[in-house]
Amino acid sequence: MVENNITIFANLPYKVSGFIMYDSADDYYTIVLNSRLSYEENRKTFEHELQHIINNDFSKCHNVGILEASMH
Repeated sequence: MVENNITIFANLPYKVSGFIMYDSADDYYTIVLNSRLSYEENRKTFEHELQHIINNDFSKCHNVGILEASMH
């Protein structure tokens, strides 16, 4: 399990289910979930964003679109 992260909820546009931010200075991740969405949708988004951390995607030199396409 990834321990260097925190999850917060924010009032995001409906089209944005969530995202992740990385602070390289502190090696810390913030997972942001959309407070407008259901528990189930947020759970799926959380798992998706956590997979980015596990895959070490922040150290890869790929376009975000390419990374997202490879995860679906």
